[in-house]
Amino acid sequence: MLVSAPVAIADTAFEDLVAAAQQEMTAAEGKLDIALDWPDSDAAGVMAAFIADFDFVKEVTYTRETGVGPFGQYLISLQQGENPPYDIMHIASEFEQQYKESGAFIKPLFDYAVLNDSLPADWPKIDPASMDPEGYFLSTTAVTRGNAYNPNLVPEGQEPNTWSACLDPQWKGQVITDARNKLQAFQYDPKERDRHIAWLNDLVANDVVLTRGQSNVLQKVAGGEFAIACGVNYHTANRMIERDGVTTLKFIMAETVPLELGTRLFVPKWSETPATSQLFTLWASTAGQGALGKTYRGFPNNPRSHKFAASQGKYISVCGGECALQFEDYNREFQELMGIPVAKAN
Repeated sequence: MLVSAPVAIADTAFEDLVAAAQQEMTAAEGKLDIALDWPDSDAAGVMAAFIADFDFVKEVTYTRETGVGPFGQYLISLQQGENPPYDIMHIASEFEQQYKESGAFIKPLFDYAVLNDSLPADWPKIDPASMDPEGYFLSTTAVTRGNAYNPNLVPEGQEPNTWSACLDPQWKGQVITDARNKLQAFQYDPKERDRHIAWLNDLVANDVVLTRGQSNVLQKVAGGEFAIACGVNYHTANRMIERDGVTTLKFIMAETVPLELGTRLFVPKWSETPATSQLFTLWASTAGQGALGKTYRGFPNNPRSHKFAASQGKYISVCGGECALQFEDYNREFQELMGIPVAKAN
């Protein structure tokens, strides 16, 4: 759907936002710089769909910023008065609170709850859990996680279809997981928290191996170095299996599903296109879900989502806005439980 709006003051908050974004894009000659952690192949379709819906955006320059390192460097640069080169960018969860405390984000021009009430009739509504209780960010993707395994190493009938399968003594030293915390939803959910804390302790007792990076974890399983990977991204695993044709890797949802409402987008204080930043965020979390669904990052309750069938009948622990605000505490707890050494702040 192509959405165009006159520059004059419109009738609804949504129309006002579109009009403000159009003014910004006219001044910027329609050019926008966006940095997210999505692979280029995933981002290309989403950016094309955004441009198709808003014809005043003429060109999106996309950069993938992933991992943790770049965000520490950008934070130091910000503190020295040098801004990142992006109009819109995500921030690694480990650094969100530090960026916020440093004043890197501003309140969006329009309240998301108000925008939600004025969306076009054919747009889906914002998932309430994806809204920041303090009004700064909106989550745009639904990141689910489960277990992966190498079918050449795991006999049929012994697939890790439960979280407890990761603790089976037969896999002692043969289970690998990401050194970055990926299961904050279970730490947040009171129904799952005690089970999950015990599970982390038992995982360590089963000689789990830690390494950094989801792709790295899965490549080691696919390559036969480890039998099972626990707590891995649905989208990373299925991209390897379906797009890359990796036959030595299988993915399975466990009995409970951690759902992180991810790619939380703020409006950075340095952006010269704050309205367009908010419009992209709003679109990605609602009308843009069709394009996002093709990247395996859609919401599990959406029948058009790739993960819809695999999620049916599962209990889902949701890590929404309130959960995201506690990431720093959850990550610290995870590191302590897993025995990961952390440099102390001065």
